[in-house]
Amino acid sequence: MKSVVEYKNRGKWGDNKYRGNCSGHLFIDLIEHFRPKLFVDACMGSGTSKEVCEELGTPFIGLDLRHGFNFLKDSILYQLPHQADICFTHPPYHNMITYSGDQWGESNKFDLSRCGSYDEFLEKSQVMLLNQREATRDGGIYCTLIGDLRKNGHFHSTQADYQNLMPKSEISSIVIKVQNNHTSSFKSYSGKFISIQHEYLVIWKKKLQSFWAIGLETASSLKSRINMTWRSIIRIALMNLSNKVSLSHIYDEVLKIAGEKIISNTNWKAKIRQQLQIHFTSVERGIWAI
Repeated sequence: MKSVVEYKNRGKWGDNKYRGNCSGHLFIDLIEHFRPKLFVDACMGSGTSKEVCEELGTPFIGLDLRHGFNFLKDSILYQLPHQADICFTHPPYHNMITYSGDQWGESNKFDLSRCGSYDEFLEKSQVMLLNQREATRDGGIYCTLIGDLRKNGHFHSTQADYQNLMPKSEISSIVIKVQNNHTSSFKSYSGKFISIQHEYLVIWKKKLQSFWAIGLETASSLKSRINMTWRSIIRIALMNLSNKVSLSHIYDEVLKIAGEKIISNTNWKAKIRQQLQIHFTSVERGIWAI
């Protein structure tokens, strides 16, 4: 398997009338690369993964909301004889395609394609990913196929958001899957619109660590990114002020640059002083430089 894959057709597996259906060739590549003794698909959809596994002789368990399994309420692990070598999902890309009540059955409030907001979609996606991880053996693979989303003038890099939901230390690979014969390929767009022509297979390798350790790792990563943003804003402020300026001038300039960020932080001046003391130079009392 390579970091970029492209399949000219989805193959003979599953139902090609089921929108968002994944190419069976991707499952073949995954199975031939990792050689799993148990492959689990918690978003089985039309059954493409099931048919591929049957053809290859790979033990398989498929679960799906349309068949009564809800990964937001039900443990994937409890459906298995033992932990999986690969636990795969191909969830809805938020509300790009509506599934329950459209592709199948009645509207279901647990359907990720019916989330009221993108933030709700991400929160529920994290439950899905943690559920997958729990169902995977130590050293095994949990992975998800996801695409970026552009809707109503907003662009969401969903694969990047997914990476931030889970421990960075467990990311193993990211495979770019070129899309062929999808709906947007046949549309004409005006202006400077760039059509999304690819998806991402995000692959994590499970380490021996608890949910609590995962939470600490993701929280630490978030704190690090926040501090990095503060440092960058302060650096831009010093650059705008031609360096070597007083603390009061730094406050004023940062306020202009990052008004919205500061409004949500009542201790913003203390945060600036902290970052100045750690990462910048005090050339004289009250005067700072890069």
